[in-house]
Amino acid sequence: MDRSYLLIKLVNTALRIFSFLMGLMLVAVLPGCNNNPAPVVSYERIPTVSEVNQTDVQRLSNGASKLIVAMKKPTVSFHFSYKGQENLSEDKAKPPLVGPVTLQADISPEEIDLTETRGSTAKTTKAQYGDEVKWDMANLTTLQVMSGPTLVIALGASVTSPPSTDLVGMIAADRFTFDTAAPTPSQKLGLERARMVVTTIKGCRGTVWIAEDSGQLIKFNIDADYQDQNNQAWSEHYEGVVTPQKASLPGTHDLGN
Repeated sequence: MDRSYLLIKLVNTALRIFSFLMGLMLVAVLPGCNNNPAPVVSYERIPTVSEVNQTDVQRLSNGASKLIVAMKKPTVSFHFSYKGQENLSEDKAKPPLVGPVTLQADISPEEIDLTETRGSTAKTTKAQYGDEVKWDMANLTTLQVMSGPTLVIALGASVTSPPSTDLVGMIAADRFTFDTAAPTPSQKLGLERARMVVTTIKGCRGTVWIAEDSGQLIKFNIDADYQDQNNQAWSEHYEGVVTPQKASLPGTHDLGN
């Protein structure tokens, strides 16, 4: 179970980074408190509320962790479809080997049925609730797939634009966009501090949909540029969508909350 232990540590680290990034970005926008007289401020330089809206930042960042919880402890049935281009090399000292990764997962409170493909290797897992070993292994597969998108969304949240309203299937959603190459002046400090934590991601961009009622991630299409400690650079792409099963549609858009 060494692989299982490492994957659990990876996901727990990602979730801790979420919390830490939120703290960093809050510090970035809060005014300093001291006993000195208040400085003269030009109103033309005050950022608009939308530029520093921490509700949007937190809502976007929390969405991925809510999807992970829904996968681990489902209360309704849904399908998760994922495809991406990821670094498949297990030896990080070697040059990156970017290849396709796909996942098709039917998830319900009673069963998880999934097929994952990494490069040319396919793996099928079917787990019934109550079979802890198979259930945990199925969860490790979905968590591994979500580890990259989770960190990218956490970094992208520091420069997110105010959301627009959209539909994903029949689900009302907030549509967020972000691009670390074009931060506003009020976002730069938060982005710089976030990069101190997520050191290998040099840039990211994309669109993310968060369900209005539950705050859960239900769709994403994002890209990230990486550079490791050996100055090896590569790019990755992630896209996924959550589709409730028909029996779960009426009044169950929370998908796990």
